[in-house]
Amino acid sequence: MGFVLPLIGFIVLFLIIYALIDAYPKIKLNIPSPPSIPIIGHLHKVIGLDTEQQLKLAQQYSNNTERMMKFWFFNVLAIAPSTPELFQKILSSEECMEKPYIAYRLLTLNNGLLASRFHRWQRDRKFFNNSFKMSTLQSFLPIFNEAADRIVDDMRDNVNCEAFNISPYIFKCTMKMICSTSLGMRINKVENEEAFDKIYHAVNYVIESIASLQNKPVVYPETIYLLTPRAWKHIASAWFLRNFHFKIMSERRKVLDNQDNNNIRDEDSPYYDIFIDQLLKNKGLFTDREIWEHILTILAAGYETSATCLSHCMLFIAMFQDVQQKMFDEINEVFPNGDEEITLDRLGKLQYMERVIKETLRLAPVGPVIFRETRKEFEIEPGLVIPKGVVFILHIYCLHRSKKYWGERAEEFDPDNFLPERVAQRHPATFIPFSFGKRNCIGTRYAMLSMKTILLKFLQRYKVTTNLKYNELRFKSTLTLQLIGKHLVQITERKRHEE
Repeated sequence: MGFVLPLIGFIVLFLIIYALIDAYPKIKLNIPSPPSIPIIGHLHKVIGLDTEQQLKLAQQYSNNTERMMKFWFFNVLAIAPSTPELFQKILSSEECMEKPYIAYRLLTLNNGLLASRFHRWQRDRKFFNNSFKMSTLQSFLPIFNEAADRIVDDMRDNVNCEAFNISPYIFKCTMKMICSTSLGMRINKVENEEAFDKIYHAVNYVIESIASLQNKPVVYPETIYLLTPRAWKHIASAWFLRNFHFKIMSERRKVLDNQDNNNIRDEDSPYYDIFIDQLLKNKGLFTDREIWEHILTILAAGYETSATCLSHCMLFIAMFQDVQQKMFDEINEVFPNGDEEITLDRLGKLQYMERVIKETLRLAPVGPVIFRETRKEFEIEPGLVIPKGVVFILHIYCLHRSKKYWGERAEEFDPDNFLPERVAQRHPATFIPFSFGKRNCIGTRYAMLSMKTILLKFLQRYKVTTNLKYNELRFKSTLTLQLIGKHLVQITERKRHEE
């Protein structure tokens, strides 16, 4: 036992020396930094803060930063830029295309587009760009239409009743949309209802479990996390999703083989090109595990982001009745009879609705912060070279609410911020709810079309109000930007073309 303590001391000393050697090139960077503590750096600034407090702290630093600020977390150097010019340069540079493992490891889907390393992402993104082309998205419109109709019908029991939480309805709607377009599950099949419900709860629990770890670095190591009660339900939910996916994958593979051999389209096959079929048709390009991780990434990211944005949007238009009325008037202009076919052209004409959605994403960006890591040396400004392995913290929430770029009314809800003449006056990276550059969100157009369809169907049927006050809303930053509290609204049935 006499040698154990000296050995531990030697290991600790070695790790400290290694950390200092690794950090030395980064220490010399001439970038402003708040006061720090040796070894741990700025970790003490965030430990103990809840996710709402962390969001406020980030905004405080951003508002007091001229261009960028650096932070230390042990030997990890993080740089937080605060100008759209720097956001654009970082997000557009191939030197900064890497997603840092330390920030995204909790997602566990290392083969999905969201968290994959650069070399893998580069290959897979080319494939998925074709999967999200406009002709494919157009084929999804009947699915969006059917899912929106069903969820609007499901809300009718809440007409003229007390306030209810609208968020679960929206989440289930977007889940059905994404399951239909990615796995080919028919919305109108009664036997799929139970499966939709199980997938919804399983994905929700996995997302909540990952989000719960954000403020608990002590359980980051899997061996420690596995000792917690939440971990076992997390694992059970993940295994259900995995087994369900492989069952669907096996069924779709048989159908596709049958079509190839007999040149006959299966009567149960969707008339649109679902994502899992696109992956399976490219034999040899993806392993079964990679297909599973890509589909789960699409499921989780696709339904969560659209539903979160729409939940916030419903609350905002319930608070601002003039905005809601303008949206309704526009709908009546584009769909005068109320039963016209939903097409890309008609959805494109809902310009005011699009401005409302964008203003929602400005004030409440679904992904409030994103991270990048330098793959090699990167000259961020003339004479200022960032070494390899530095993490960039890009706080979209702070950028979107900066008075420097959005004026004195930056915190207020104003869809006219997205009038063409105002947009033309701003730097293109001032508004980046879906990130920016080559590694931006691939589902941007999918999300906009699905959200417009749900809002269209909802506002044709209902008027929405709320007793909540805009200036009392509070948010927290987890995996996505979440409202603290529920999206409580009341609905009344509309009469067609009512004033």
